[in-house]
Amino acid sequence: MVKLFRVKSFVYTPFSDERDLQYLSDNGIVITNNISEADLLISQNFKHLKKYFWYYFNKKKYLIWTHEPRFDISFSSVRKIFLGLHKCHFMNIYTNDVFTSIGTFHTKVIKNEIEPLVQSFKLTSKKIVALMSYYQGCDAPALIYQGKNIDLIALRSKIALEGKRRGLLDIIGKGWPENSSLENSRDGNWPKRKEEILDSYNFNFCFENTIAPNYVTEKIWDSIGCYCLPIYYGKGTNIYDLFPERSFIDYADFDSPEHLFVYIEKMEKDEFVERLNKCISVYTILKNKGPLYSWEKRKEALDKIVEKCNSIVKKSE
Repeated sequence: MVKLFRVKSFVYTPFSDERDLQYLSDNGIVITNNISEADLLISQNFKHLKKYFWYYFNKKKYLIWTHEPRFDISFSSVRKIFLGLHKCHFMNIYTNDVFTSIGTFHTKVIKNEIEPLVQSFKLTSKKIVALMSYYQGCDAPALIYQGKNIDLIALRSKIALEGKRRGLLDIIGKGWPENSSLENSRDGNWPKRKEEILDSYNFNFCFENTIAPNYVTEKIWDSIGCYCLPIYYGKGTNIYDLFPERSFIDYADFDSPEHLFVYIEKMEKDEFVERLNKCISVYTILKNKGPLYSWEKRKEALDKIVEKCNSIVKKSE
């Protein structure tokens, strides 16, 4: 039995979900609220563990686990602390043991019954919507991995603001420069409000926060489920393991926001129908796999947690 003590919030993670916690418990990983009896202290952010390093030093083991790319950007699964006298372990987007497949956490949102568009469909509007918070926006720092910047926050912010300036894109989200966003998002019943918004558009600008294998969130699925053609970023990811070419609009195929917006303005209805129907086909295939598929994919990530926790604790014995 390995006992974990949670440092700070783990809302919307396997460490707060009742079903996930039961699975972890069945496999020997349990949560304790008594820090003195914990084998392992876990947090989503390195800075939240620092005071515990000083207090407990090598009397405890430490693990950073997060599926939020901006919470931790370590590329190594272990890092020495205290002048190399102790270790902190990491599981995040970049260590490749949190998102274990494209379907790890978010395919559960694939729930709508959607039919392919018919050729008589009329593309009455090409207005784009972007549902995203600003965070550090255009000033978000680069995240360099193997010589390439894999952060997408600055890029997507610049594209969204350019689309807004051109009158082609509506921004909805928190933290944007004054008069940029139509409304703050995520207040109240956000899933319902999100569907209401997406139902009013035909295109959804929905980049992820970063480029990483298997890192696919609800963004692209919510878009397709509301008949919005996703504008996504696929280069450097494995999204094409699921999606065929010329399905979603891949910004990586363009060299500037201007070329993207001109392309969309010139897009014929037939191309829109063809692209979105390819997306709908992927969505439908996954939906027909049923809830068991989502749970099996999620269990792969839970098994990684079990494996990691046991490995950390056993090494100390």
